[in-house]
Amino acid sequence: MKNIYENKNLNFETFFNIARKSGVYINKKIYVRQSSKFNNGIFVNEGVDINQNLISLPRKLFISKKTFTDFLLDKKVNYENLEFLRNYFFSLPSLEYFKKNNIFFLEKKNYLLNFFIEQSPTRIRINHFFEKFNKLSDLEKYIALIFKTRSFKYENNQYLFPIVDLINYKYGEPLAIYNQAGMLFENKKILKSNDEFYQGYDYETNIVSFYLNYNFIPENFNTISIPANFFYLDIPKKIRHILNENYWNFTNNKLSNKKQIVFFNLNLPLEFKLEIAKIFPNNSEIKKFVISILQMLKNEIDQIKLFEFLQQGDSKSALYPFAKTLHINVIKIDQMIENLEKIGL
Repeated sequence: MKNIYENKNLNFETFFNIARKSGVYINKKIYVRQSSKFNNGIFVNEGVDINQNLISLPRKLFISKKTFTDFLLDKKVNYENLEFLRNYFFSLPSLEYFKKNNIFFLEKKNYLLNFFIEQSPTRIRINHFFEKFNKLSDLEKYIALIFKTRSFKYENNQYLFPIVDLINYKYGEPLAIYNQAGMLFENKKILKSNDEFYQGYDYETNIVSFYLNYNFIPENFNTISIPANFFYLDIPKKIRHILNENYWNFTNNKLSNKKQIVFFNLNLPLEFKLEIAKIFPNNSEIKKFVISILQMLKNEIDQIKLFEFLQQGDSKSALYPFAKTLHINVIKIDQMIENLEKIGL
């Protein structure tokens, strides 16, 4: 089995040369350097005009979970270029890094769970994540965390995208472009010499789920997401036939949201607004209902315990970034409620 415990060193210039020989397009102006204490980023060494192809990764070099698992277990691997795969492995964090930095290795998970009220959907979901994770072997934990923190979805499957996963995240930055050949990444703003460039991803989530997936607080995050089946609503039988069955779950005369409802940039999604307008007779009733859902989401958090913890100011605590994330979520929910009350839908 490959050594997943120790930190590894990689010469990125050599890695890029191997990647180019394997069919990866990497703009000649790109280089890697440390962007923070524990993280690298991708920069340009001279100016780049807008809409330039910076990285293109062919589909044949996407890494599935099976391929990655077989590689770690030293099994026979069906992959285009094993030298490229070996070098990619050396670009990845070790299990020891995750043990020191990832919230899933938190020793006292009850402190985290106590930020939520008893029986809240988010508390139950997080507790389930922890219980499931703790049953895994070291190898399974490592694979799970590599895919949780670094994978991308392509045709409804999760893959690792070598090189692309070196691009750091920033809210609102462009997404990678997918096609049958693979994926490519273009800059959407002019880059100056020594600028770092960023990508956006996972907009259809809330900040709490984002933190649990990627283990950092996203700067300028501005999305609220109502989980699937978060609320139930009584409806008269006579209107059921006009409601979209792809959007709602129906139980007797009640409905719940089949999908998560994403308020990107704190805006009401059009599909949700159109559907809810079939149930409520006017904008005033719709606004009242949306605000009640947002209050429910906010009230999952035990704000007294959260603010008491934050006031202690122990920024070195492993829980502190997660608590800050919850605080930001409360602020965003309050902001959206205020917007609805002042401006409307």
